[in-house]
Amino acid sequence: MIIRLFTPMDIIKVHNAMHPETIHQPNFAQLVDICEAIDRKYGDYSVNLDSTYSIAAEYGVRLAHLHWTEDINRASETAFAVCLLFLNQYGIPMKGNDQILFNVMRDGWTTVDKFAPRLMLEYANTIINDSVEPLTAGEALEMTKRSIQSTIRLRPLTRGLPSLRKHFTVSGSKGVQWDNFVND
Repeated sequence: MIIRLFTPMDIIKVHNAMHPETIHQPNFAQLVDICEAIDRKYGDYSVNLDSTYSIAAEYGVRLAHLHWTEDINRASETAFAVCLLFLNQYGIPMKGNDQILFNVMRDGWTTVDKFAPRLMLEYANTIINDSVEPLTAGEALEMTKRSIQSTIRLRPLTRGLPSLRKHFTVSGSKGVQWDNFVND
């Protein structure tokens, strides 16, 4: 499977859907630089467990740490949404209400190679907690690996983001599920 990377316009659509009242325009040139850097690094990769989580983490960390808009809090919220939407497009639904995971992404010390395993572990824990049978983290990751699918059509990329914004902000995220968010 070929990886479908987000474009600067995809990111702007997510940002505008989450923050329709925003007065600061995103720096398109900065978004182009971010997307080109990710494309250069991962453009030749195929879809697998490691690359999918690494790319999602790359979007999250880069968008949260680089100043592509003047409002860094809104940029961080958009970064988290883009990160989770990237995973969702490959059939890995992540919860959007994990304040700790969001805070880890925003921390200045967080790098892609620290955030990607944290994303994987969080999803493995979700699978373990939802399972009726006892599972190990390794078994949960194997289940995730088997569930990865080719890119789900992204036509509803921004669907549901306004309602997400009501629950997820820099100050806290409560009660939001990203499950099957893109599939609806």
